[in-house]
Amino acid sequence: MAADTLIRGGETMSSISDWWKDYLETNAQKEALKKQMKQNLQENVDYIKLSLEHSYAVWSLSQKHQNILTKINQYFDGKASHALTNRFIENIIQLNEMDQVYKENYENVKLKRGFW
Repeated sequence: MAADTLIRGGETMSSISDWWKDYLETNAQKEALKKQMKQNLQENVDYIKLSLEHSYAVWSLSQKHQNILTKINQYFDGKASHALTNRFIENIIQLNEMDQVYKENYENVKLKRGFW
């Protein structure tokens, strides 16, 4: 009887050997897929972090608004000055809110990165 046709427990050794080969190959493929997915997600995390850093650079805008606000108060008076001042204050508030959203998103990305 040849080695590949030995019978053990009702199954041939070749079928057991094939099963192990399939099992090991499947596990190797699972690990490779898991590694690839992790790498892809990490690339996305890095991209999003860079995007957030560049998209929400609000400090310079806020400072420019403060400078514009000062000039409005110097060159306009009455209702125009009041309306423009209110509009710029609203913009500054919105920028601060955006900055807060950025910080929360950044922290969320940082926390998820630690998860992997």
